[in-house]
Amino acid sequence: MKERIPEELRRLGRKEEENLLAFAAERSVSMMQAYCNREDLPKELWSVGVALADVKSIKEGDVSVTFAESRAETELLADFRTELDRFRRADW
Repeated sequence: MKERIPEELRRLGRKEEENLLAFAAERSVSMMQAYCNREDLPKELWSVGVALADVKSIKEGDVSVTFAESRAETELLADFRTELDRFRRADW
C-alpha cells in the first residue's frame, strides 16, 4: 500500500521529491496500522492512506512540499473513523 500512495499523489498532478512522499506514505500506513491494530491493511483503506499522507501542496519548480498544519494523530484519524472502524481489530 505505501508504494501506491506516492504513485497516486503523482497521478493527481503532484510532482515531488521521492523521500518526502515515501515519508508521508510510511506515516499514513503506520497510523492506520496502529489505529486498526493490524499488520496488514485491506485495499479498501487505500484512499484513506492517500488522504492521511497529509500533503497540503507540492510545487514543481524548485521542488517544495508543504504538509498540512500539524495536528494530533488522534484528530487526523478522527476524520476517517468511519472508514477505519470497519477494519479495526480488538486488542486482547
